[in-house]
Amino acid sequence: MSLSSSYGKRRTINMTEEIVEKLNTIANVQGKTLYGLLNELGLLALEAHASKIDLSEALKAKKLFDRAKRTRLILVNQDSWYLASSKSYKSSKTEWLEHIYKNAKWYADLLINQNSREEKLRSLEKFIDELFWDCTDMKMDQEDGNLRLKLAFVPEMSIEHTSVLFKQVEGVCNAIGYVVLDHTINPGVIMATFTELRTVIQS
Repeated sequence: MSLSSSYGKRRTINMTEEIVEKLNTIANVQGKTLYGLLNELGLLALEAHASKIDLSEALKAKKLFDRAKRTRLILVNQDSWYLASSKSYKSSKTEWLEHIYKNAKWYADLLINQNSREEKLRSLEKFIDELFWDCTDMKMDQEDGNLRLKLAFVPEMSIEHTSVLFKQVEGVCNAIGYVVLDHTINPGVIMATFTELRTVIQS
C-alpha cells in the first residue's frame, strides 16, 4: 500500500492482507476511505506519542474502565474510602466483612477464568492488579497446592481497612477453590497462604 507524504513522495506501508481487509471494512462502516482512516489513525498515534501515551496501555485502560462500569465499580477518593471502610469495620464489623466477602465472590465468579488451575491463578493475579490500584507490590507463588500471597499497600492504610481488603482477597480465593491456611495482617500489608480445597478434603 502506498501513501503520499507532505512532500509529494509516496511511501509504502506493508500490512498483511487480512489487516488491510479489516481496516477497509471499518472504513466503509464509518463512511471513510481506507486512506482517510489510516491518516486518522496515524494522527492519533502522533498525538499519543506527543502526550507520552502508550496506545496499548490506553486500550488496556479503556477495557478496564468498561469492565469497571459493567461490574458497578466507581472511582472514589482514596482517603475517603479508607475512612469510610474503617468506620464501617469499627461500627459493624461482622456485617461489613460479610458484605465485602460476598461481593468479592461475585466479582470472582464474573471475572476470573476457572477452566484450569493455571488460568485461575493468572486471572487472580490480573484481578488483584486491576482491582487494587493502591497496591504497590504484589508477590504470588504456588507450590504443592498452596498459594502464597503478599500484598503491600500505602503505609497510611489503617489496620481496619487492611483487614477489609484481606476479606476481599479471601472471598476471591474461596470462589476459585482456595481456602486460607494462615495469614498475617499489618497496616497496609497482607501476607496469606491458601491451599486448594481438594487438598484439604483429601488430608
